[in-house]
Amino acid sequence: MFDVTFDEAKHAYTVDGKAVPSVTQLVAPLGADYDEPEDDMLALTVEAAADRGTTMHAYLAHRLTGGAPEDFELPDAYAPYADAVELFLSEHRIDPYLIEQPLGTEGFAGTPDLVADFDGTLAILDYKFVSQIAKSKVAAQLGGYFTLCGDNALYPEALFAVQFLPDGTYRLYPADVGQALASFHVCKTLYEIKTKKHPRGRIA
Repeated sequence: MFDVTFDEAKHAYTVDGKAVPSVTQLVAPLGADYDEPEDDMLALTVEAAADRGTTMHAYLAHRLTGGAPEDFELPDAYAPYADAVELFLSEHRIDPYLIEQPLGTEGFAGTPDLVADFDGTLAILDYKFVSQIAKSKVAAQLGGYFTLCGDNALYPEALFAVQFLPDGTYRLYPADVGQALASFHVCKTLYEIKTKKHPRGRIA
């Protein structure tokens, strides 16, 4: 097993005492995972999306660990997303193995939203609280988490993105494992090329 530490304030990981990039950093070249706002609303929209995502991830962790909905303080604006979460939980059988647990391996680390027995299959699930999903980026993220799980003696068979919508519904997107792994491998290779140390006076 790998010794992983995660500094939440800096969103920084170390594996066996060495700073490493996160899955999120590695797949960054594939673009943002939030809607593209108008330029003059960019900062406000991104900040709002980030707060919504953080809050709703915490709400899901609360519910998956047995917490009651009424015991979690949610802004009124997020109530439709909570309805979407409740619908999702009511329609699926979920037995969590890992809930937002940092994992590390040689060269990178990350935190899957959920690794669980999902309707009878060990699966990785990634939550999104935006109106459009960047599917290629999500696939690569899931490929990274799949790799992390395998290197930590967890062997998922399925990958899903769950899109929670402001109308109180959700969409479940299965991801092809082979394509997800291929996409992540491309991102990781690009990162390694960009950060490669070259000898003085040459390109090697």
